[in-house]
Amino acid sequence: MAFAKKLLTTSLAVGGALGVMAVFNKLTASMAGELDTVLTGEERRYPWKYGDMFYTVKGARDARPLLLIHGFAPGASSYEWRKNVDALAQDFRVYTLDLLGFGLSDRPAIEYTAETFADLISDFIREVIGKPTTVVAHGLSSTYVIADAYRRPKLFERLILVEPSPTILQESSSSPLQGLVQKALSAPIVGEFIYNLLNSRQAIRNYYDREGYHNPGLITDELVEYLYTSAHQSNSQYPVAALLSNELSLDVHEPFSRLQVPVVAVWGREGVLTPSEASAAFKRVNPRIEVRILDRCSYQVQEEQAESFNNLVKEAAAVKAQ
Repeated sequence: MAFAKKLLTTSLAVGGALGVMAVFNKLTASMAGELDTVLTGEERRYPWKYGDMFYTVKGARDARPLLLIHGFAPGASSYEWRKNVDALAQDFRVYTLDLLGFGLSDRPAIEYTAETFADLISDFIREVIGKPTTVVAHGLSSTYVIADAYRRPKLFERLILVEPSPTILQESSSSPLQGLVQKALSAPIVGEFIYNLLNSRQAIRNYYDREGYHNPGLITDELVEYLYTSAHQSNSQYPVAALLSNELSLDVHEPFSRLQVPVVAVWGREGVLTPSEASAAFKRVNPRIEVRILDRCSYQVQEEQAESFNNLVKEAAAVKAQ
């Protein structure tokens, strides 16, 4: 009888806790509201095997294609290219893509892996753009375009890597703890609750203040609100669960060492990554890489120094790859 009472009490407590979490999750979703793009250009969707991908395209139809791929961070989406699209579209046909699980693209409740995103990017270039493309990839997305450019070099004219981490040149594996993190974040109700706590407005502001921007004045309420809204669309926790459990990591040391596609890497001088150390790591693997460092900016190079960055991209892509 005592055991039965204890079991009943525990069950009621657990049920009550789950109920509170479920209510909190619904309130968070309702507070986030609907997401919309701020980018100019024609809005389109690309039907892919795991879901539809949102993208925009702007620029002359006969201009050389340029694909902008956002990084992985709280609320990540093609929104990060809002200061670049119009300027770059003067010289290129610019495509901006929301990766699966982010922005206005579908967010299926699947197990995301590095190959998910590598396949998505190469399929998009082949099926949507249809010709060799200059690809600008931010952060972790650099991993996937390196792998793709090695496997399918005819799809790529050149790569411009923004703040790539040297860790992508190292072997990686998931620890038991990281596996537990993925299971916890992927769990119904509980996973969403944990995710929502990790992505509060204040948490997002703190993250970008710590790792995103050299100039904290750029972290406006408008920016935080957009990132918060993007971070709290349905099923947002699944790609983040994969990210935190290291499932999105991919060792591209060998592909990068053999890569024949021209590569330019860009770092912000005030970033978390020390530019000299990061660039040295990449040059040791592939001495042909070109390195550019922009002053007074951190991880969000393309936003903090938009004009310099846009000019850099135009200059880097000016000479057609042989």
